[in-house]
Amino acid sequence: MAKRKEEKIDYCPQVTSRIIQKEIQKTKNSNTNILLSPLSFHAALNMTAVGARGDTLDQMLRFLGVGDIDDLNSKFLNMANVIESNSNGGPDLSFLNGMWVAYTHEIRDSFKHLAITLYKIEPKIVDFQLREEVAEDVNIWAETASRGLIKDILKPKYITDDTKVLLANALYFKGTWDFDEERTMDRDFYLLNGDNISVPFMTGCDNFTYGSFEGYQVAKIPYEIGKNGDNKDFSMFIFLPNEKNGLPSLLEKVNSDPKFFTQKFNLCSVSLDAFYIPKFKFTYTAMKQVIRTMREMGLTLPFDDKCMELTEIVKPEGPFFVNRIIQKAFIEVNEKGTEAVVVTVVSDDDMGCSMYEAPRPRFVADHPFLFMVREEVSRLVLFTGAVLNPSNCNSDANSSSDSDDL
Repeated sequence: MAKRKEEKIDYCPQVTSRIIQKEIQKTKNSNTNILLSPLSFHAALNMTAVGARGDTLDQMLRFLGVGDIDDLNSKFLNMANVIESNSNGGPDLSFLNGMWVAYTHEIRDSFKHLAITLYKIEPKIVDFQLREEVAEDVNIWAETASRGLIKDILKPKYITDDTKVLLANALYFKGTWDFDEERTMDRDFYLLNGDNISVPFMTGCDNFTYGSFEGYQVAKIPYEIGKNGDNKDFSMFIFLPNEKNGLPSLLEKVNSDPKFFTQKFNLCSVSLDAFYIPKFKFTYTAMKQVIRTMREMGLTLPFDDKCMELTEIVKPEGPFFVNRIIQKAFIEVNEKGTEAVVVTVVSDDDMGCSMYEAPRPRFVADHPFLFMVREEVSRLVLFTGAVLNPSNCNSDANSSSDSDDL
């Protein structure tokens, strides 16, 4: 009997949904909106994995859903090609990487080659003892790469005496669609704690597809596509629980299936009695819970302070380990479209769905829901998130941070 080929799964999308679930479990009264980027996590881990060897490399390759370094580099190149902006219209996209290396260490030739040719990085040599100066430089890079939307991602206290390398990835996305601004109106939005607030809801967009599934509905809203042969197709998916307090149950379903966000959803064009989604705009920062979640999912060796296998980035050899992953993200959804951006900093020290008959053909996102931004041809997931309170813009004070309990 032929041996069944092991299926490769990229677990980065599930990292984001697990973090969302943890955030909500902290308190059922949570009003914190959440935004994360599986693609940016993958890019940051990719750059780290090419510097690993032995069991650490094998574990990272499995987590990223590839077979070897060649597959890893090919996947990174494919990601970069998918999110390359088209000058003939379509979404405005930017995908940038950065690297800061201690002056006491030298970048290995093999990694320098990849940095220049694949990651398009111009590495900076710095003195990490000058914490304020290095943090300012990283923050200027992040602010520039994010079109001014991400500020102060790296605090000087995150740089330690043991910091030797900082790797960063920035992803920017701005897609347009067509909602009728004149039809935007205030409606009630029901929070997880049972309270309700009045927020602006958009309607008047007919270019969407819809599906009803067990326990939730899905609306897919496409962004304007490019012209002249551009075959990239970006969309926002909104996953709306049937029950007003159904987001925790939906997350249980999502986290039981590592391919939930990358599956093919059976959606169709239908006439709905009502179609409303709220406007929202917020910033979210994730830090401690990122590594904790990845550890729980089986990625442990890169974060072990006794790791001796992250040796292929700089010399002299370590030991080196990843002691912090920070991701800060911003999104704005309004009648004109979606603007979203994320910066991730790493410090070294197809399944089908069964359709269900909807009792009433309405899609009114008036209670907490999940969403994602995905490219449809490759099914590359750029962003995932949850809206718990559309009126809350979040801040670093109430986003998850280095003081959280996760």
